[in-house]
Amino acid sequence: MNEKQMSMPKHGDFCWAEIATTDAEKCKDFYNKVFGWEFHSNQPAAAEMEYTHYGLPGEEPIGGMYTMLKEMFGENMPPPHFMNYIAVDDVDALAQRTTELGGKVHMPPMDIPNTGRFCVIEDPTGAHVALITLTPPEPPA
Repeated sequence: MNEKQMSMPKHGDFCWAEIATTDAEKCKDFYNKVFGWEFHSNQPAAAEMEYTHYGLPGEEPIGGMYTMLKEMFGENMPPPHFMNYIAVDDVDALAQRTTELGGKVHMPPMDIPNTGRFCVIEDPTGAHVALITLTPPEPPA
């Protein structure tokens, strides 16, 4: 691993941007033509979900993309959107703090295998963001 891969975001840093879409191919084509992003399939986060990383050619990925399915959201499926992830030291503590400060927890803290622990919150004005505590990478052998 190189030094760039080893660095972890600090508490409060934006660290990932996820695209939730209803048409992955159209989305890939659009962002490739607009920003030059390349898309690379990644190991699915769950059996029912294909997850694709994106970023500039030759650089580390800056985000991921998945196709929203009704099974994920039920009758409350949101429109396509970006979800920004903010690195935090303790997802569980900040989910609790969110409700104390008048916000809402839309997706309670849960583990993402080989990645970390995250939740989705809403601030008192209605803006949504994901909080994530990343699992530190294994040191090189």
